[in-house]
Amino acid sequence: MGKTYDHIPDKSIQWIKKQEVFWVATAPLSANGHINISPKGLRGSFYVEGPNKVWYNDLTGSGCETIAHIRENGRITILFHALEGAPEILRLHGTGVVHEFGSAEYDARVPASKRMPGSRSVIVVDVHRVGTSCGFGVPVYNFVGHRTSLLAWSGQLEKKDNTFESQSHGDDALYQSGLRGYWRSANKTSIDGLPGLESAPETRVPFVGDMPGPEGAFRGVPSKSGVARDQNLGLTNTSEKNIYADGNIKLVYGLVVGFMASFVFRDIFSFAKGPLKL
Repeated sequence: MGKTYDHIPDKSIQWIKKQEVFWVATAPLSANGHINISPKGLRGSFYVEGPNKVWYNDLTGSGCETIAHIRENGRITILFHALEGAPEILRLHGTGVVHEFGSAEYDARVPASKRMPGSRSVIVVDVHRVGTSCGFGVPVYNFVGHRTSLLAWSGQLEKKDNTFESQSHGDDALYQSGLRGYWRSANKTSIDGLPGLESAPETRVPFVGDMPGPEGAFRGVPSKSGVARDQNLGLTNTSEKNIYADGNIKLVYGLVVGFMASFVFRDIFSFAKGPLKL
């Protein structure tokens, strides 16, 4: 049955560290505003500083709802649920603060040597309520691997920004097409017009960050089919390719078995009707 706490129990902290995905829920104060729920992943992006404080590395996305809502009212709920192993759901209710890329608070938690491409802020949450529940209604899934697409895409945009900054007379096209340009066009305001990113789009700090290795944000999962076998975790998503390959093999196998079975059933039905006439 469900339990509530005024802090994160030690056993829950250890459980959180094993999860590969979490969900963030926020909402504006306006009754007509849009409630937001965002899935988050990538191993090494969520941290528990203590029984009442957590934070996560906020990577670039197509919107800035969480940032905007926290700036307006601070309310946030983070949800974890088990997709493997014993069922469980855990919610962290708290008050959040946004520290953007380039700020001292951001640098204290995300040094350049550990920054992931596309990291735009850290969301720090003071947790005042923790709730657990059974999770019996959540399906069981097998974790395959983390996608590399977001980090690869962000890294390409950051290269444009760094090239622009290295030029004595910067190319305006690079200025507009880099990651900061994307922040200015897509991450400045929320759906409801609330302010999102403020200082990060105007920073002139060079971007430093690289694709994390297996011990960082990615977990390789051995499989007979080689799923998530990409050791370098470069710009290709080996996991997804192998999933499709597995699906094609199973499809062909199913067609062959079905074709052979049709002849077997035909002979059985023919025999049931009586002996063959010669």
